[in-house]
Amino acid sequence: MIARMLVPPGVAIEAVLPILVGRALRAFADGFVAVLLPAYLLALGFGQIEVGYLSTATLAGSALATLVVGAAGHRWPHRRMLLFAALLMAVTGLSFASISSFWPLLVIAFVGTLNPSSGDVSVFLPLEHARLAQAGSGDARTVLFARYSLIGSLGVAVGVLSRRHPPMANGMVGPTPDR
Repeated sequence: MIARMLVPPGVAIEAVLPILVGRALRAFADGFVAVLLPAYLLALGFGQIEVGYLSTATLAGSALATLVVGAAGHRWPHRRMLLFAALLMAVTGLSFASISSFWPLLVIAFVGTLNPSSGDVSVFLPLEHARLAQAGSGDARTVLFARYSLIGSLGVAVGVLSRRHPPMANGMVGPTPDR
């Protein structure tokens, strides 16, 4: 039922629902990480300038990867590219959680797909846009892109807000700015 509300008439649910769900989950994580990452890096003992360098490296690396995939991604199947991007995102997150030295983190930040902002600046963007454009036509395509954007915005908002609630989660994910 929810799937039919998300996917406009004339578009196959099975073609776009995984993209919309992935967008929502990734947006939630982006919103959560946008608040958590600087606090985590400061708690590791990095100064504000190092946190800025790491955040800049993540944005620069993601921008470069997005440009490369946008220009050359058509050479490989979209599904394989999306799975590779998801694997890269998981490895990036695990690496950030397990490494605390600046230079390795800087390389991981540039090569990986960690998003320190609440906007979607990742390799997923051109891949998902291409799949969505193929899935619908005319007004259905416009509605599909609007819902994709809305899902992303709401996911980020919920991710940012969830950083403070429930209180039990705050103790599990590390320091908050007011502790």
